[in-house]
Amino acid sequence: NRGVELDSEIADSDRSVILDQVTNGLAVRMAVLFLISGGDPSKETGDKPST
Repeated sequence: NRGVELDSEIADSDRSVILDQVTNGLAVRMAVLFLISGGDPSKETGDKPST
């Protein structure tokens, strides 16, 4: 919400991490949805379960 919640000057700053947060947030949300829907991470990554 540029200009509403956040000033454009701050959003465009060299120190801004907004794009990193958006990218990482998407990956985290997808992982959480996968796990709560019953996904098995060991099957998806090719990892063998430890015995």
